[in-house]
Amino acid sequence: MPKKILFVCTGNTCRSPMAEGLLNKWANDQHWDVEAKSAGLAAFGGVPATPEAIEAAGEKGIDLTAHQSQPLSKVLVLESDLIVTMTAKHKESILRKMPDLESKVKVLSELAGEGAVDIEDPVGLPLEEYRKVLGQIEGYLTKSKSVFN
Repeated sequence: MPKKILFVCTGNTCRSPMAEGLLNKWANDQHWDVEAKSAGLAAFGGVPATPEAIEAAGEKGIDLTAHQSQPLSKVLVLESDLIVTMTAKHKESILRKMPDLESKVKVLSELAGEGAVDIEDPVGLPLEEYRKVLGQIEGYLTKSKSVFN
């Protein structure tokens, strides 16, 4: 059974879908037994990834064109082995509602051993900011590879 990783951001249209796409691409390329999903704390269901997220991810060979946002749910949380947030506030919000999840909720930067460094939301910003955010996500995921494979 694959290790289930859930990436969480705010609206589930930029950061967490890019992280999900990147990890799923690596898992596929490297034959890791990992399955990534994503959700948002303030997401509406069924919203596509932003055009900038689709373009930035596409430059790395990740196809986000079929992405549909989904709100964080108890079902998603319970079926996940690890919940990875983009900011410390996302982590705090989850743990405020479900404190018993402390051991399986981490900020992406914490997972990489970098302390709690927020990945800022690029929504509404130019494509270059999306590229920077995706680069940040990729850097932290690279430092965390041992967690996934």
